[in-house]
Order: sequence, then C-alpha cells, then structure tokens
Amino acid sequence: MQDVHAAEQWAISANDGHTTTNTAGKMITARTIVPDSLSLIRFEHGLPALGKTLDLPTSVEGPPTTVWIAPDSHWAIVTAGSHAGAHAGDSVIEDDVVSVVAIDHATPHLVQTLHAGLGASQVTVSPDQKWALVGNRKSGTVSVFSVTHRQLHPVQTLNMGADSNPASVLFLPDGQHAVVVLRGRHQLALLDRRGDGFGIREQRLDLGHAPNTMDVTGSGLIAIGDQDPAHPTVHLVRFNEGTLNLLNTVPVAPGPEPLRFSPDGRYLAVGAVDNSNKDPSKHGTLTLYRVDGSSLAPVASENVGRWPQGIMFSPDGHTLVVQNTTDKTMTVLKWDSIRLHPVGTLPMTAGPAAAATSW
Repeated sequence: MQDVHAAEQWAISANDGHTTTNTAGKMITARTIVPDSLSLIRFEHGLPALGKTLDLPTSVEGPPTTVWIAPDSHWAIVTAGSHAGAHAGDSVIEDDVVSVVAIDHATPHLVQTLHAGLGASQVTVSPDQKWALVGNRKSGTVSVFSVTHRQLHPVQTLNMGADSNPASVLFLPDGQHAVVVLRGRHQLALLDRRGDGFGIREQRLDLGHAPNTMDVTGSGLIAIGDQDPAHPTVHLVRFNEGTLNLLNTVPVAPGPEPLRFSPDGRYLAVGAVDNSNKDPSKHGTLTLYRVDGSSLAPVASENVGRWPQGIMFSPDGHTLVVQNTTDKTMTVLKWDSIRLHPVGTLPMTAGPAAAATSW
C-alpha cells in the first residue's frame, strides 16, 4: 500500500545550472549555462518521482543545506550564494539571494525575494515557524528574519567575526537556540533568543580543522562533517544544560560534505566527495552509520556519482537519494536493514546541489 503520508509530503532539490569546477576543484562558470532551479520530489511506493520545477537562483557553493521546506509542504526557502561570471571559466560571483516559494496544488511559485549576506548558505526555520536564520559564508554574518504569514522580514544581522565563514546554521529542537558552524575558525557557536531577536553566546566549541555540513535529530543530537583532508571525521555534539558538549569524533571517508540523519534518528548517512568534483576518474560514496548513543557504527556503503551533495531519506527511511552535482543525476539506493542496493538514477537538467524534506 502506498504511504499516505509520503503522498502528501514533498522533498525539494535545488539545482545549480551555472557552476562547474576546474582541475584544482575551484568553482567556475560553466561553459554551458542552464537555469538554476528548484524541483519538487515525491516518494511513491518508496521511490522518488520528480514533480514540477521552478527556475530561481540557487548555488552549489557551501554545504548542501541551502534549502528548507515546511513540515506541511506548503512553502519553502532557497538561498543562492553565487551566480555566473561574465564568461565561461570565470570565477563564480558571490551573491546573497533568498527566495521564498509557495507550493500550491503540487506547483511551486516564487512569492518573495530578499537579500541576506554574501555567500548566503544554509537556511533554517524555528519549529514554530516564527524565525528564519541564514548563514552568510563570505560576509561572516548570520541574517535573522521574522516570519509572518510565510513572509520573511529582516530583523538583525549577527556578526560572527572576520573570516569566520558561517557555513551552517540550525535551530535546535527547543526553538530557543541555534548552532552555527564557523568553518573559518573551526568552531561551533551558539545563538539564543533575546528580546525581539537573537544573541551570540560567548561559548565556542572547538571542532577539528574544516567543519562544514551539519544536521540534528529530533532529540537534539548534532552531527557535523569535518572536511579536513588529513583527518576527515564526523563530530557528534549535544547541547545540554546550557553548554555545547563534544561527545565523539568518528573517522569517515574523504570529503564528508553530504550528511543527513534518517527520519527516526537511528542512522546517519555520510557521503564522501573524495575529489570527484575535480577528478573524472573518481566517484563518490555513501556510507550508512547506525547511531549508537554517542557513537557511530558503519553498517553499509555504496558508490554514488561524482561530487555528491544533498541526501534525502524517504519518510520510512528505506530509500536514500544522493545528489550528484557533476553528473547532473541523483542516485537512488534501497536500504533493507543489511545492505544498500542501487536501484537507478534520476536525470536532472542542472546539477542538484542541495536537498531538504518536509518530514
């Protein structure tokens, strides 16, 4: 029987049509540019099916978490931290665009365009949907927006420090706190609700050498991928009694950029780029870890495409979709509690670069 919940809920894929990489891995303007876009995805009988697509600014720059979709699937937010240069091969140009999208009758519509800071990256919305935060990698800031009737209103800009590179930002389940990955300073920072906005706590938690993508479970367990070439790891952190606490650091495969907890929080999927963004002979991998208290135990691994980015779990957790930006595809894997089984790919018109689900 089809999962009724899945039939009513959407996932989304942000697709970058202007970026490629050179042999050094630097992001440059593609020779052939196609529109950036946002695609709706529905899981039918456990498999992903593409819905309608809306052309709007998106970007592969930063972690693959530059999209958010509401639990009721009625609206979404997308950021774009770059746009194309004037000519093929030029460096991409930093940008600050934030787009608000309404989803009505399985059709996405652009309803609002705003600006955050340069290098606009991850967007997160509080559980009560009254606040939205955007980490701005190049400007070293976090933009704070209030939310009313699914519209964003600029409230304040939090300065995280020069060269701090706020790559990821996520609300914690209590809705009163948020955590910010400061890639440039190798730290995790803490924000809290104060008056009509947010403040920055003095506490900083030191994290490896290149923390980047972040996800959090409903119980508040935080996972952060560290892209340190010499020691790629995942850090497990918990906020407890007002303090950020490092629980464990687990070695993983090189280039852990994609990272996502399963809907029930029992598993963590970690993708490895492993230079596949610049070396045509390379490919990415996806490893599934069982979450065991404060530790991770690898249970299955499978090859995916080049330059893996966002990861989606189906609502029941038995299907995983991995975005392959270079290949302009998404790999579909089935999980039978023992192994990951490749079951096909979804072709995309542009490089899928960020993913979010409403469950």
